[in-house]
Amino acid sequence: MSVERIQTLVDALAERLGRAVVVDDRDLRLVAVSEDFGITDPARIWSLLHRRTRPEDVRYEEIKRWTGPGYIPENPALELWRRLCVPIRCRGVLLGFVWVTDRCGDLTAMQIAEASRAAEAMGLALHDSTPATGGQQRELSQRLVEHLLGQDPVLRRGAWEEALDRGLLDDVGQVAVLLVSRGPGPGEGGGAPDNCRAVLSESVERLCRTGPGEAALGAVWPGRATVILARRQGFGNGRLADAAATLLTELTTRSGQAGGWRIGAGGPVRGLDGLPQARRQAEVALSAAAGEGGAACWSQLSSDALLAQLAPRAWEEALLPEGLAALFTDPSAAVLIPTLETYLDCAGDAQRTARELCVQSTTLSYRLGRAEQICGLSLREGRDRLLLHLALGLRRLHGTHQLPALPTNVESLSARRRAG
Repeated sequence: MSVERIQTLVDALAERLGRAVVVDDRDLRLVAVSEDFGITDPARIWSLLHRRTRPEDVRYEEIKRWTGPGYIPENPALELWRRLCVPIRCRGVLLGFVWVTDRCGDLTAMQIAEASRAAEAMGLALHDSTPATGGQQRELSQRLVEHLLGQDPVLRRGAWEEALDRGLLDDVGQVAVLLVSRGPGPGEGGGAPDNCRAVLSESVERLCRTGPGEAALGAVWPGRATVILARRQGFGNGRLADAAATLLTELTTRSGQAGGWRIGAGGPVRGLDGLPQARRQAEVALSAAAGEGGAACWSQLSSDALLAQLAPRAWEEALLPEGLAALFTDPSAAVLIPTLETYLDCAGDAQRTARELCVQSTTLSYRLGRAEQICGLSLREGRDRLLLHLALGLRRLHGTHQLPALPTNVESLSARRRAG
């Protein structure tokens, strides 16, 4: 750690604010201290003499989870004056605390902002001063994420307590899980190229630099990443979907032609006990994300939440009615299949479907009639519509059906029912 660099920042901040400044590490051990300008309290004197701050003086269990500045109120019983506390963080990791004496509560908003900027500079200095810090933090994050989302309840509880203790997560509010994956791009082998690994790592770190009331813990491996998000106010108003979309946009933009990124979001859930469920939801959402790149949230999947859980092999080995196979292989399938799926998603509302597809009603009517003619199913029959909707959804999620149709020359399901 560069004590000289931290001391320089502390002295400069104290001079600008005209009051005492102290910096502790994350374990409340003294790192640097400014002059006291002739104003001090017994609690400060004790900390200087013992080279540490007493946890009970500053509500340590609470402040280690702060993501922004806050106040420690005056406590006559502890002989402690009111002081500003600014957590020192770098890439979401708690590294220490800045303390600024403010007995009369007259620090201005600009001065508090200045203390926050100084804390950011100190965070960079503390992080960069130890070469092993980055690697150690990555290993720590990976271990915590693996244990938090693992099956062992003892390891999960221990990782949760450690993450809370380090200020990496918050046990108040909701948590969610993001899974990020990337398949090889054109001309690439089985793994992600080095530039994509760097892009993924930097993008996840940026996502983990959260605002007040939020916390995040991310782990990155070649070609994939996992992020656990915690938010005191919950994930209403599309906050989780926004986070996934923002991360996808950054990954796609920064990786250029590599592409192929997929993100699945699970949750939100309540605390530790819900994390395994959130991970499973994120896995399902990841499988539902478009193969060429996309983001999906469990809470927005609707029927795809169930279809995506069916194994792709089951779909590939399924025997299809002859009419469906004919539809899938027809030369006009590229037009007819999206038309059918949109029509079914719109619950058979022809006007809405035409608006969604930006086509004339006569064009829509022709396409639907042509699809019925090819597959031998009727869109006026509920069970035929259900068969089509399920088959089209499975095809979209799991890919084009490769096996031949069930060898039969029987008539359509609707025709058989009408005859029977």
